[in-house]
Amino acid sequence: MKISASFGLLISTITLILLQDVTHAQLPRERVELDEPVDNIFWATSNIGVSTVRNLSARNLNTTIIHTFGLVNGGVEQFFGLDDGANTRIGLDYGITDRLSAGIGRMTRNKIVDIRGKFNILRQTTSGSTPVDLALKVTTGINTTPGIGFDFSDRLSYLVSVMAARKFNQFSLQLTPMLAHFNTVSPGNPNQLIGLGILSNYELNDRFSISAEYLPVIGKRNPGTRNTLGAALNIDTGGHIFQLFFTSSQWHGEQYIMANNRDRFLDGDFRFGFNIHRVFGLGR
Repeated sequence: MKISASFGLLISTITLILLQDVTHAQLPRERVELDEPVDNIFWATSNIGVSTVRNLSARNLNTTIIHTFGLVNGGVEQFFGLDDGANTRIGLDYGITDRLSAGIGRMTRNKIVDIRGKFNILRQTTSGSTPVDLALKVTTGINTTPGIGFDFSDRLSYLVSVMAARKFNQFSLQLTPMLAHFNTVSPGNPNQLIGLGILSNYELNDRFSISAEYLPVIGKRNPGTRNTLGAALNIDTGGHIFQLFFTSSQWHGEQYIMANNRDRFLDGDFRFGFNIHRVFGLGR
């Protein structure tokens, strides 16, 4: 009886060991790879004057206030451009879905009202399965200046831009080919302008980043206009994104920047400005 009991115990032990090995063979331990969108490729929906691939989450409202003052080289008599008055744009954008947003804004210069939509076609993922963010933006601008004798259709302009961006650790880069069309132009100006926005952002830490943008016009352009260059310091306060910047253009909106900027940053023709971005969640 003692031999039979010992033999039975041995057989039971061997069986348990084999079953454990089979179980491990059937259920290998694998590391779970998360495939989530990359956050903060850019910190706000626009950099200085050019839109970024960043979009709003569904049911979020973004308010934007942009001020751009006069030329800094006006000296102390003009308080380095602050006395020359600001061109201001106030805008609202709403997240319809996590990939689609729509917005409206108004700029004081030429009393421009713009209506725009942005759609994220692709989102860069943490696993690298999608290497870039890709977004499309369409904008209609309306010159509402009274007394200029234009019909409504004469006051319209349009912009289509494609934004492709990628984040490399702390550094982000975006290329933005764009096409602008103006229904009515001054003699000698083309109705259509083509540009290529080049944007970058470098994160210093969780609170501060530095960014830059360059917007050259490619091909035909309005006589006397220059390509726009700007640099910014971005500050994340937890509730707002503040952008303090220097730029050559006083205009807001890519089509108006391409059509009207006549100053050259590297010649000292730049101005101070700031953007304030605030996002509000409007429920589930």
